[in-house]
Amino acid sequence: MKKLWKNLPFLWIVLGVVISCASYYGYHLLLQANDQAEQIKQPIDLKQSNRDKQKKKLQKATYCPRQIKPVTPAAYAKAQLRYAEIVNQWGVGALYIPSADIHSKILAGIDNQNLMVGVGTYYQNQQLGKGNYVLLAHNLVQSGGSLGNLPKTTLQQIFYLTDFTKVYEYVAIKNDVVDQSRGDLMAIPTDDQTPIVTLIRCEGGLNTPKRAVVQGEFLKEYPASEASKEVKLGLGLIEGRWINDEKISNQQRANASEEPTIRIRTHSVETSNEPIYSLFQVACIYLFTILNEVPIVIGIGYLTGLLALSHVATRKQYEI
Repeated sequence: MKKLWKNLPFLWIVLGVVISCASYYGYHLLLQANDQAEQIKQPIDLKQSNRDKQKKKLQKATYCPRQIKPVTPAAYAKAQLRYAEIVNQWGVGALYIPSADIHSKILAGIDNQNLMVGVGTYYQNQQLGKGNYVLLAHNLVQSGGSLGNLPKTTLQQIFYLTDFTKVYEYVAIKNDVVDQSRGDLMAIPTDDQTPIVTLIRCEGGLNTPKRAVVQGEFLKEYPASEASKEVKLGLGLIEGRWINDEKISNQQRANASEEPTIRIRTHSVETSNEPIYSLFQVACIYLFTILNEVPIVIGIGYLTGLLALSHVATRKQYEI
């Protein structure tokens, strides 16, 4: 018993190290949160209903720049834990930049939470392959966020966007860091000019006036089903009709063998729409969020606990 009391301060220190490591792991997961865009798959949809659904999302979205606030690690963590929910509610497309290893979902509007988990559409009526398709995203000081690697984009290299019906190719023509006053970069080109896409994120510390910008000129568009395997994978696209094709071919088989096959196929598509965060990973992210919100209070509490346990351990040793 005497040995247990003696080791209490040491055990408290070990607990602090474990909590710190778990919190850092949660922080590391957030820096890699861009990988979730690859985990969320979207079937290629050629139906008019898909366009109608996207129009409704665009009409309901927020487009007021004044509501955009600097992102804190805690707010960013909370948004990432709701990644699938936010994407399902506001997703209207996807972005893939091979040279910068960027995979991101395009979300309707520039609501703060949208800019934390993907790239948001700046204009309500903007269209891919026309005018200036402007996309914004938040950025963590530690280079997290969906456009964290934006400065790595290689000029004259092709990158891809999709509305889940077609794929649109753009070639990078500008990669620069500019002042936030450069509103001309979001201007709509005239009819005789080539359509462009403009990608923007913050560059620097909190409340920085600098913006990282990449612009691309429109090259061509084609049905998403005709995209290469690499492009489909980068954009998170899957053939929407492959399940139906499987069902049709299976209709020629016995019912007993048909139903289990369809059930397994369908399940594989449904589960691909959930980000892979284990309970342990979620706990680590929450832990990071808590430590980041009140670090001073937690630090004082931890040191107070250590001093108290040291005092109790010393006292118990003499009593025993």
